[in-house]
Amino acid sequence: MLRYQGQEDDISMSDLRPGSPAPSLYSFTSSVDGRVMLRSVYGRIINTQNDTYFLPADNEEHRRLDLQHHILTLSLGRLYPAAELVWKALRPRLHRTPTILDVGTGSGRWAIDMAVEFPHCEVVGVDLVPPQIDEVLPNNCRFEIDDANLGFAHYRDSFDVVHARSISSGIRDFPLLLQELARALRPGGVVLLGDGDMQLFDEQQRPLALSERGTPGFSWTHKVFFAAYNAMKNRGANIDSPSMSPTWLRSIDSLTDVGWHKVFIPIGPWQYNTERERIIAEMICTDCMQYISGMAPMFLSEGFLPEVVDTMLREACAELRELRVHLYSRWNFAWALKKV
Repeated sequence: MLRYQGQEDDISMSDLRPGSPAPSLYSFTSSVDGRVMLRSVYGRIINTQNDTYFLPADNEEHRRLDLQHHILTLSLGRLYPAAELVWKALRPRLHRTPTILDVGTGSGRWAIDMAVEFPHCEVVGVDLVPPQIDEVLPNNCRFEIDDANLGFAHYRDSFDVVHARSISSGIRDFPLLLQELARALRPGGVVLLGDGDMQLFDEQQRPLALSERGTPGFSWTHKVFFAAYNAMKNRGANIDSPSMSPTWLRSIDSLTDVGWHKVFIPIGPWQYNTERERIIAEMICTDCMQYISGMAPMFLSEGFLPEVVDTMLREACAELRELRVHLYSRWNFAWALKKV
């Protein structure tokens, strides 16, 4: 059951988040009861904390995020890019425990896997709602409720690695968030970013131009992604952050050694050279169809007619399932080191 540190109407700083690097609103070690943070919208469960982020926060979505985590781990070859920087930042120390922060932890899978890989470190995952976890957590991993849009003043100089992946659709000011993440790092710490583009790409990995229905090159999947991009923009999300993150990281004086890496993944096994590539392509096709299905509450809340939403989502998923379109997704990873 969700454990709250302190009462809702009488919370003192000494009661909050024992054992954490800094105080926040709630701390918990498992997540079965998060009803105060959730609401039902058009048949899916949505968070109550942040109206910018309007994708689901239910068990179905968390299972999708687990799948996405597996895809990205296979694509990178490990849990993170910039491995040498991460290993150096998390090396064992005599006088303190290295710490890791996972912002927008979602299903919590990355945080849990990092806690297993680095048992000498403390890992904290934060998100708008508790992750749905059906296993015993490692002793060095815990989850907390926080909205990244409110800043992390309580986390100043607290972490050796800060990780944020697939959060741009819920962030109103991404450059400001990056400044907050930089402040949360200790000197020598590493910030790691990862996110997928809402822009889709053709067989030659060129940005796909929007086409109208009945014209050459039309794709239901692209139509859905284009509509979702605009809906997220309308809700205030900084949805262009995946391609802009390296530039924004370079603008922060306290950071250095900015790096980036892009990975193109075919959506479906229409293109692959190895069995591993085929498996990744099949998994990201499933991930994409589930992602599309989860967009219904957002579209309906933006005023789309139910029959229009039903047609778009149904046709887009059929298009992907039947491999009628050859599309690439692009994942962008960026990182930087905090100056010593």
